[in-house]
Amino acid sequence: MNFRRELKNSDIKVLGEILKSTGFFYEFEVGVALELVRENLERGEEKSGYSFIIVEREQQPTAFACYGKIPCTLNSYDLYWIVVHQDQKGVGVGKLLMKKVEEDIERLGGKNIWIETSSRPLYEATRRFYVKMDFKKVAELPDYYGKNDNKLVYLKKV
Repeated sequence: MNFRRELKNSDIKVLGEILKSTGFFYEFEVGVALELVRENLERGEEKSGYSFIIVEREQQPTAFACYGKIPCTLNSYDLYWIVVHQDQKGVGVGKLLMKKVEEDIERLGGKNIWIETSSRPLYEATRRFYVKMDFKKVAELPDYYGKNDNKLVYLKKV
């Protein structure tokens, strides 16, 4: 397993396939994630504000994370996406990827990592993963994404 930070144009299609493989995301959410990939490719990490770590097995992307410094904060970062291809779930890829993200955010001077997710039952395993990785639920906004679909906010101090 290899990690890389620099995106390639070919990643647009492959990362879209990773997102779709999970069965978690609406089509418009996939579009948003791929827009962040395009932003990074066109403007670079610093100007776009979007950092990526790609996990590869046999030179094929199998997971990725996207994160960035939150504007108008001193040391807070959002983890926008952490996604593992459905075929790679349960073997520790997500845990290793999260550790790499945390290390990079700390290297960049970050102190807080924020994650937002849905309260839908589909995301139960995702929420358990965040808790296992020492994130704490700090807020819940009712009906944020839709009726009975609350926004849950998690925080980890690094």
